[in-house]
Amino acid sequence: MALNHGGRLIEASRRYGIAEDDWLDLSTGIAPWSYPVPEVPAHVWARLPETDDGLIAAAADYYRARADAITALPGSQFAIRELPRAISAHSGPGRVGVPAVGYAEHGRAWAMAGHEVVAYDDLPGLFTLVETLDHAVVISPNNPTGERADIESLCALAGELDRRNGLLLVDAAFADCNEGLATRTLPANALVLRSLGKFFGLAGLRLGFMIGRGRMAVAVAEQLQPWGVSHPARWIGRHALVDRAWQAAQQSRIDDAARSLTGLLNRYFSQQAVTPVGLFVSVFFDRDEQAGRVHTALAEQAIWTRLGDNGRWLRFGLPGDAPAAARLEAALNEIARRGLC
Repeated sequence: MALNHGGRLIEASRRYGIAEDDWLDLSTGIAPWSYPVPEVPAHVWARLPETDDGLIAAAADYYRARADAITALPGSQFAIRELPRAISAHSGPGRVGVPAVGYAEHGRAWAMAGHEVVAYDDLPGLFTLVETLDHAVVISPNNPTGERADIESLCALAGELDRRNGLLLVDAAFADCNEGLATRTLPANALVLRSLGKFFGLAGLRLGFMIGRGRMAVAVAEQLQPWGVSHPARWIGRHALVDRAWQAAQQSRIDDAARSLTGLLNRYFSQQAVTPVGLFVSVFFDRDEQAGRVHTALAEQAIWTRLGDNGRWLRFGLPGDAPAAARLEAALNEIARRGLC
């Protein structure tokens, strides 16, 4: 069975009887401003991709990593699925620490590969468990909790796991909007996943990167089919990664929108934990079913949010312009009038 994620507007349209084009979709952590893709040359569509096209060099510069440690992927989800399988095939199943609240595909992938998944609540909790684990997953920043791991913590975790030939997987899909992650300083038993889809607003491109040089990085890369990343994706990705002027403007847009959204949500959910995480803001509720009621009330007004799997949090993506922000505020005002927030 597929896990629940953001998006899925077609399903929402059917459920609530609202036309797909009428929705304000705030359910994902994808930037509402996409990189302005230049016209793709005809030869990019006609020819098979090549690996010496400058994409890896651009990624190495952008992610501050060694070029020989970077593998381009058809989305970071590829490595999330393949890494647990590769480890099972290489050394057998083990005990894996995975965030109790976070991107749920991690736990699913490890469990399906035969590993014992051990949930942890936060990084201090992981440190208390790490001596009993073979491998661990850290999401930094975490989606939806916003927890971040600094480089010292990641190195310490990787060092402990290395004593048992274990691996640390760092999912840094949302790291563009924070302090970043200098992967050159991570140990060899750490793998880092990066995504082009979130910050650049190019989720449909399906382009991500795995950064690491250990045997498991090689094992995952070997699962790629020939020409596993399309030529257009590589071409567009290279242009986006080197466009520093656009990146600076994008960061400014995100910062401004995140501040405005955080302020708006704090006004309506002053009794809840409102957590800004760059490309989205999470609201954690202390009363059962309140998040679900707010989610439904917003959906009835054609505003789509992400309801947490445990029913205790909502994730709000950034409104892309002033009319979208005003529409959200009007909807929140209506549900406040009804006593739901």
